[in-house]
Amino acid sequence: MFEKIKVLVVDDSGLVREILKKILETDPQLQVVGMAENGERAVELAQKLRPNTITMDVHMPVMDGFQATEQIMAYHPTPILILSSVIEKEGIYTTFNALAAGAVDVMEKPSGLEGNTWNKIGEVLIQKVKQIAKVKALTHVKGKSREFSKQRVPVSLLKPARCEIVGIGASTGGPSVVMQILKNIPANYDSGILVVQHMASGFIKGFVDWLGNACEVKVKLAKDGEKIESGQVLVAPDGYHTIVRGKKTVGLISGERVHGVKPSVDILFNSIAEVFGETAVGVLLTGMGSDGAEGLKHMKDRGGITIAQSENSCTVFGMPKVAIEKKAVSKVLSVEDIIRTLNIIHNAR
Repeated sequence: MFEKIKVLVVDDSGLVREILKKILETDPQLQVVGMAENGERAVELAQKLRPNTITMDVHMPVMDGFQATEQIMAYHPTPILILSSVIEKEGIYTTFNALAAGAVDVMEKPSGLEGNTWNKIGEVLIQKVKQIAKVKALTHVKGKSREFSKQRVPVSLLKPARCEIVGIGASTGGPSVVMQILKNIPANYDSGILVVQHMASGFIKGFVDWLGNACEVKVKLAKDGEKIESGQVLVAPDGYHTIVRGKKTVGLISGERVHGVKPSVDILFNSIAEVFGETAVGVLLTGMGSDGAEGLKHMKDRGGITIAQSENSCTVFGMPKVAIEKKAVSKVLSVEDIIRTLNIIHNAR
């Protein structure tokens, strides 16, 4: 007999809580062990019930989803799936702050209360809950984390003779790491930066806005024909693969999903390898699956510098692990040393 995955459901609507419970318990592996009507109650039940995973609403009275996530990840680390509307701008910012505080993933919450609206997301919801239950929950204590210092002598880092482009790929657990990296990149950065972040449909624009508000570098959603400029970050949009077309512009292509995702890190990295060769740097961050490993190997084979995030700093050591196994990686680095490497590249010019 298998051990059931214990789920805590958090939502301020009693009807939504019941709908979620009904959907989740259609899968015999899942058991809803508790339901909370606000963030404060969620924190109490997380301590008392020790669930394997939590579904977390964003807007709630008493304590919202961001504050609850902060508290839970500080004292009772548990994999959290944020359920958020892509319509509310305020909710989007709360959502990404919750991801930065340690929530694992996000998916869209239906706007209506009709049962059939929720049933449409049932299969995806169940899969996500089962996936994130396997994730290593890292403690996040706001204010306790060390301030990043650019002055510390880094480990042996690689210095390219010339860097024209930085490609970054991330999936589960990625938004907070991408934010941490980009916040430490100066506005006058010498290279263009391209990012693929796997994310539920509809959330990428909010992610770009969230990054743009916090970073010195300019952050934009990539468009077909968009110019690659130094000191600018282009983030791949929903539903299209992003590629480089020559050294000056990016392109968007429809195509099939790769590794079940679109945009794909592999597609971006492969195009960077072909166009930029030894003047490219590839960074593969936390995430499930294997997307990006093959493209990173292509970049390395073409003379580029390739970096994988270290296991102890990853929420999910999936994509970086596969890349390391493929011998696609020049260096395995912590997030802090990835930041230092990118700044050494900038300062070396």
